[in-house]
Amino acid sequence: MELVDRAPSVFTAVFILGFVACVAFPLRVYVRLTKKVWGYDDWCMCIGFVPFICLTVICLGGPFHGIGVHQATLSEAEQSKGRLWFFLFEVFFCITIILVKLSIAFMLARIADPMRSYVYALWSASALVTVMNLAALFYIIFQCSPVAYFWDYNIKGAHCNPSTYLADIYYADTAVNIAVDWFCALLPIPLLWNINMNLNSKISVAFLLGLGIFASLSACIRLKYTVNLNNSDDLLYSVGDIVIWGYAENAIGLTVGCLSVLKPLFARIFRLGSSNGHSTHELNDVRSSIPLPQSAHGGDNSHAWARSREGKSSVVVKSGQLRKNSGLSFCESEEELVQNQGGIQVHRSVMQHRDFATRT
Repeated sequence: MELVDRAPSVFTAVFILGFVACVAFPLRVYVRLTKKVWGYDDWCMCIGFVPFICLTVICLGGPFHGIGVHQATLSEAEQSKGRLWFFLFEVFFCITIILVKLSIAFMLARIADPMRSYVYALWSASALVTVMNLAALFYIIFQCSPVAYFWDYNIKGAHCNPSTYLADIYYADTAVNIAVDWFCALLPIPLLWNINMNLNSKISVAFLLGLGIFASLSACIRLKYTVNLNNSDDLLYSVGDIVIWGYAENAIGLTVGCLSVLKPLFARIFRLGSSNGHSTHELNDVRSSIPLPQSAHGGDNSHAWARSREGKSSVVVKSGQLRKNSGLSFCESEEELVQNQGGIQVHRSVMQHRDFATRT
């Protein structure tokens, strides 16, 4: 079918958003694997990327099968096919949005781990968005009896629930998604408030983690078109905007979730945060690529904190300072706390390395 009416706009918007997301995702995987900080948020994003690809294919193919096209220009068979593609869009939208939002919530939970109240709030938000979208998914699938009557009106003796029920489900689901998006976007502000890092670093990290607001804006715009859907007699043309903004909500959420962990990659490419060419900033347990401030003594430092299941905690402090005519002096100390029945034991090791500059 030739792309007419709003179909070209649907195809173009989906193609651009999908391309950006498909570039950001492998970069996220590369950073996580090279930093060896793979976690639950990465698993959720990887699993969610599978239905996202299916959603992308559906949104790219839908315009060729009636999505965004005036029904008056379509035959009955073409209209039926268009409703089928929109049905598939709704199903994969709900599946993808759950996994993308869970990934972002788990990422924030890793950052907020020492502050349990924030973690509990994130778990509650994750449970809410999961339950709401699962409820919407099952209602969308089983709103008609048999299911195929959603797109094939020629089935005898079939019926669907009133459209107002589906509209109410849409409203509730969109409201929950928007609320969770804003919660996850604003949460980094109190999380970063008391962290000992310079203002520029705080702003950059908060900006990356707060990009989820753009996903909520997509949901708000989608809600506007959803409200008008019940008043439209031209279903396939009207759902074109819903497909655009529904896909944008997923694509932006996935892209933001990936970009928020790419700071080490950007720092390596653009040498961000370096004052003397040897700056290294890592926070391994947080595993969210949050940079730490430079040493007050003029050198560079790196702090890493980790906690194991056996009750062991270790703190690693690295510092380096470039001295004239002597090269780079580098010192590393590691302190391990082991908690057992007899109390707490402390093990400390210190290593110092010096690279002498070659005089010419």
